[in-house]
Amino acid sequence: MALFVLILIAAVIFIVERNYASRKMCDLRYKTERETLLVEKDEEVVLRSSIINVSKLPVSYVRVFEELPDTAELVGPETYVKEHIMALGDKRYVIKNMAIAPHKEIEKFEKYKISNRGVYYYGNHSLITGSFFGLKNLEAKDYTPKHVAVMPSRIEDKKLENVIGGFIGDISVRRFIMEDPILTVGYNEYTGREPMRDISWIRTAVQGKLMVKRYDYTSELRVMILLNLEGGNDADMERTFEICRRVIEELEDKKIPYGFRTNGMIFGPEGAISHMPAGMGEAHFMAMMYGLAGAKHDCWYSLESLVKQTLKGATSNEHYVFVTVPVDEKGEATIRYLESRTGSKMLVLKGEEEREVV
Repeated sequence: MALFVLILIAAVIFIVERNYASRKMCDLRYKTERETLLVEKDEEVVLRSSIINVSKLPVSYVRVFEELPDTAELVGPETYVKEHIMALGDKRYVIKNMAIAPHKEIEKFEKYKISNRGVYYYGNHSLITGSFFGLKNLEAKDYTPKHVAVMPSRIEDKKLENVIGGFIGDISVRRFIMEDPILTVGYNEYTGREPMRDISWIRTAVQGKLMVKRYDYTSELRVMILLNLEGGNDADMERTFEICRRVIEELEDKKIPYGFRTNGMIFGPEGAISHMPAGMGEAHFMAMMYGLAGAKHDCWYSLESLVKQTLKGATSNEHYVFVTVPVDEKGEATIRYLESRTGSKMLVLKGEEEREVV
């Protein structure tokens, strides 16, 4: 009889030990959101998640592993960081042990920061819970895509601000001083108050009376930002990314549509970016900042090819901001060739290691 009881107890223990962890894992839910974040260097970012126990019984032990982006630093007291960081292969995880009461949800908030520009992909997570007697662990793994794009540093440079602001001011008033025939949207009969240069002699001949051009002064100006990464060292390129960001912010502030063209290895959420049409607003800004965050220190093709591509896609009423790493005399001539061919206003800004703007 005693032997039978011992066998029965052993069988019960075996069944419980085999199934308990699985049952507990089925009662647990991990919840987090897919997200793409745009942040500054060393800005604190919150990794939000929650663990839910849907059963009527408590879960006495669960360990949560959540992946951190590469190079990210966990924010918190030194002792907390040491206790909650674990390296697994080439990845680092923030870990936490907890117990969860029946039908309860525990929300987690972990803060981290990243010091280097770049686009970081992460989102691996896993839950580990134990068997009834702690002799067996069961792990459930999953992946929720998360991206954090760390933008180039924001330049606080009064000289640069004045140069960009002066250029924007010049192109904003230019059409009111010298009307561009391309902006002609119709014709009115000459009243004697219009300047003689506005008379359309072809339209006058057709109508049999003096006719003057009517201009559309509300037509949008457009700026094409050109980014050249041929030549220059890594520090030069980082400076061009920072200048590019500053130009974009100024154009957004003045509500001037802007496009983008580059020979650099610039990558957005959908892949490589070599050209973006003119636009503005939050979505356009975020796409540009994401691209600059993910930019590599290399280029696809030459400065000369960049200018040729720009001339092929040039449109009327478009002006240029040429952001470039330092170039030689041939490069300078290539840039000025674009200006002479288009006849448009151009601002050239050079990213240099010494952080000077020319």
